Amino acid sequence: MVDEEHVCCEEDLCLCSAEGILNVVSKKWAICIVSLLGSRKDGYRFNKLKNRLDGISSKSLSDKLKELEKEGLVNRDVKDSVPPKVVYTLTEDGKTLRTALKPLVEWVKEKE
Repeated sequence: MVDEEHVCCEEDLCLCSAEGILNVVSKKWAICIVSLLGSRKDGYRFNKLKNRLDGISSKSLSDKLKELEKEGLVNRDVKDSVPPKVVYTLTEDGKTLRTALKPLVEWVKEKE
């Protein structure tokens, strides 16, 4: 039997504990959404987000925002107005994730 604790661990880096969040952010559009939401303090409304993310469907955006909200990375703020105004922003965890992703994105750009 393989010791599961060491399956994804190598020296001082163990990704096992990060598997859940990695599954979320590795899905299509997640990094783009986190990056875009982090670019504005006052956040984005749904249609503005959709327009900025060229090629994403409304359903995909809605599903991804729900998943990121469930993981505690995105805030969904509903303003009491008619019609209701919904604004999406990053949580503190979302902001730290965005900061942590920057080196990865820079590395990818270097490889292009």
